[in-house]
Amino acid sequence: MNADHMPGMTGARATIDSSTDETVYMVDVDMGDMTMTNHKWVTESEIQHAK
Repeated sequence: MNADHMPGMTGARATIDSSTDETVYMVDVDMGDMTMTNHKWVTESEIQHAK
């Protein structure tokens, strides 16, 4: 895996479970005392359901 947004991610092994043709957004997650940048992948349909 080529990711460095969290400790221990660089060089980790990963498996792709599924894919989509939808637009996918990377979002930041703020948990009060910790902010994770580009952490969560959200699809266009998930955003539409949240409205």
